[in-house]
Amino acid sequence: MTDGTTKSRPSRAKIALVSAMTLGLAAGGVALAAPAQAATTNYACTVTPLKPVFAGFNSSGTKLVDYQIQVRCYNDRSVYIEQQRWESDDWPNGDDHLGNSSFSRSLGYYSGTVTIHNVRTLTNTEIGNEEVYHKVRHQEGTGGVWSPFTGWKGSGTTSMSN
Repeated sequence: MTDGTTKSRPSRAKIALVSAMTLGLAAGGVALAAPAQAATTNYACTVTPLKPVFAGFNSSGTKLVDYQIQVRCYNDRSVYIEQQRWESDDWPNGDDHLGNSSFSRSLGYYSGTVTIHNVRTLTNTEIGNEEVYHKVRHQEGTGGVWSPFTGWKGSGTTSMSN
């Protein structure tokens, strides 16, 4: 004898299974659509730390390093960028943290690629060459709404004599 609920249980199970698979496929599609460099691209802006370059000497004769950051936005956005500057050391020594900086810019589609220059003195942390690099992360905003920060993205390393 059937009470009508035995037929509805398999139907409910099928609906639940189809719903779960649909959500799984949708989530998988979002994961597959992530940008190749997710650490530097957020919603409409790409922020890229460039390899540091020699920038001359200051008035005291100390070498200068330009820690450049390229920024491009594909819609009108404000970006807030945090930068960490580092000197690389071999194991077992840890890398030396040289300092932090932050930058705010308002950019749009027609701004093109903008390069931020952060010129600093070359810090003498060891005998021999200094191997310098930097990391950046950013968030972008529009209309008072801000995205979360991206992950940190590191530049290439430049070796400079003291």
